[in-house]
Amino acid sequence: MPRGAEPSAYTLRMPKRLPAFAGLLAAALFAGGDARAQAGRPAHVTIPFLANATKPTDLDFEGGECDVDADGAAMTCQFQQVMLTTSSLAPDTCFVTTNHYDRVFKKISPVRWINTQGAEGPCGVAEETTLQDGGSVKWTMEIRKVATKRDASPACAAMNERPEVMSWQNVRRALPCTFVQPGSLSR
Repeated sequence: MPRGAEPSAYTLRMPKRLPAFAGLLAAALFAGGDARAQAGRPAHVTIPFLANATKPTDLDFEGGECDVDADGAAMTCQFQQVMLTTSSLAPDTCFVTTNHYDRVFKKISPVRWINTQGAEGPCGVAEETTLQDGGSVKWTMEIRKVATKRDASPACAAMNERPEVMSWQNVRRALPCTFVQPGSLSR
């Protein structure tokens, strides 16, 4: 399921490979991530926990495992997303939804990486994801929609969507529910 797509409420489909999100969090406590790989030597990077900072009441979390290539110019990441949502049909129940997605990032500075996906529609809207390494477990992810054809129409020229920020800060959230149940799994 692409990032940002609405999950089907009761689709249960086991992915080919089910990364243990909890394992990502636990591994981060012992390993940490540092994308500053030495030239000529690939590195493994753990992005242990990210919470939605743009919407601090949302129960939207991510973590990732990345491999930096030998020359340090690109990083291939596998992310696992976990979301808890409620429904007016069962307001005391949180639905747990997971999503797995892959991204390849290009290094743009010693601590910043960027990935650009697609350029769709009349405005050529692309999703730009930037990762910032703050050292150890202090990663930040910014997801922004960018119009690549701003001169296509006045609406395209005016397009300036606020980025969604996922941060290592404020990851502890209150639960709005008493019960949990599976929502959907996707890949």
